[in-house]
Amino acid sequence: MIPQVQNGDFTLRELEIISLIQQGNTSQEIAKKLHVSELTIKKHRENIARKIGSHGKKEFRKFVRNFKT
Repeated sequence: MIPQVQNGDFTLRELEIISLIQQGNTSQEIAKKLHVSELTIKKHRENIARKIGSHGKKEFRKFVRNFKT
């Protein structure tokens, strides 16, 4: 089970990435929009997953889908 987290638990960039993922963007698309590398987006995703205690893609997707930014 994913713990409850709030907007304040994330950096502004992480919130931006969560929002872009919710809109259906891939990591590659997000990287292009934010003018950073895909590796940077991967790291942000890892940080988000760590903060929510996610141990897999399914948990991560469920969290992102339900998170209110």
